[in-house]
Amino acid sequence: MRVLAFGRESIPCKLLLSTFLLFLTHSLFGYSYKDYLKTENRDHAYPWHRNIVTTVFWIGEGRTPISGAACSTSAWDVHWRKNYGGLDDPIKRVGFLPRHFAATLNPFYVALPFNDVAYPDLARKWVPWYKIPSPENRFVSQCKGRWVEIRSKSGKVAYAQWEDVGPLRSDFASYVFGPDRPHDHNQAGLDVSPAVRDYLGLSGMNLTDWRIVDDCLVPPGPWIKYGEQAIIYSAIKAREKEASSQWRPASFQ
Repeated sequence: MRVLAFGRESIPCKLLLSTFLLFLTHSLFGYSYKDYLKTENRDHAYPWHRNIVTTVFWIGEGRTPISGAACSTSAWDVHWRKNYGGLDDPIKRVGFLPRHFAATLNPFYVALPFNDVAYPDLARKWVPWYKIPSPENRFVSQCKGRWVEIRSKSGKVAYAQWEDVGPLRSDFASYVFGPDRPHDHNQAGLDVSPAVRDYLGLSGMNLTDWRIVDDCLVPPGPWIKYGEQAIIYSAIKAREKEASSQWRPASFQ
């Protein structure tokens, strides 16, 4: 049985009763929504968020009218554009990749409006897998790289990794991990990369459904293929950089 249904789909009475009892227990004994997600996550997936306004963003995107932040860095990677290999141009593309370079990170990525590093108290309350980090890992995200399943209104499904924070907010844990819905500006609640856009056939302002899933639920697809290629390209670049740093001109005496 699905964990929980947000939106127009009907919810079985049994589930409604169990949910009511759960939140009654929460009120009386401090049982949290995070505990609920842990208990109900038997199929390695988290609740669907349905009919969410979905917009497109990309690595290297400049500032926009509703965001003063450029996407050369992410919330969790100050060298995001450099580590990716360059601008993930949304127009000049070959297949699901930018045209002019080999991407060294997975081109299937998304942003969701919560930053666990910036809001550790909210993370402890809402993120099901969150563990109190050691001092040396205090600024390492436990959300970065998590897989997200996105479903278009045509029924097509893509998978992408959570790599940045947005749109619009960075503290909206009660939406990302709970039942709240986006309500700021254009009510956008999910940013997707050009690769996700092209795979799902989105136009840049669409309604989609999405949910977080565990690694074991991610099927083969371009999100795996290009992710593996990115790892290989990254390793090649690292070896080339190492070799060039060790190169010395021959001396003739």
